[in-house]
Amino acid sequence: MGELDYKRLMKASLDPHGRDAAEGEFDGFMSTKSVLWLAAIAEYMPPIAIVTELGWHSRAPREKQRHKALQAVANSICNVVADDRRYPNEVRLNLPGGGRLVLDLINRRCTLNDADVDTLGIVDRLSAWLYRQLGNARIPADGISGARIDVNYTASERTYLASGRVWEMQFSLRSELATPDQCYVGTTTACTAAVPYGVGALASW
Repeated sequence: MGELDYKRLMKASLDPHGRDAAEGEFDGFMSTKSVLWLAAIAEYMPPIAIVTELGWHSRAPREKQRHKALQAVANSICNVVADDRRYPNEVRLNLPGGGRLVLDLINRRCTLNDADVDTLGIVDRLSAWLYRQLGNARIPADGISGARIDVNYTASERTYLASGRVWEMQFSLRSELATPDQCYVGTTTACTAAVPYGVGALASW
């Protein structure tokens, strides 16, 4: 296109009153202004699409990392219970008979065989631990709708040569960490803990 043709085209598209200069020669360009507007929009569409795509791909790793962190918390909380050396004695003093003990970390309450019982000290310790982990992972605490530990245990008295008469607890653990869209579950293998009578020390293995 020559320089003259280009000037006429620009005048026809930008000056609504200047069509007389190009009317006879550019009849095929009556919608030139609309075409230029569409071209301008099309020119900016790729950046918008790229930003949208980048936003999606940047959210995906963050969401994946969040799921991974929540599953790690659900797994770890069972280990925290198993390693807590005080809770078997708390169970012995308050709930020595055995059954299904549920520790509700959000509402800070306990049930044994679906009946409310006095809250054990481990509930406060686990709840504090949970909120620290969520803070470290930058996960809002209000995004957690439930957090509980199911402790299925049996208890009995036994006598050992090394430790004498003990109250022995055999238990398994299952944790549930719930969000509005998913539930994360952790488990442990069977564990055993023993509280010697009259000593106050705890032996666990």
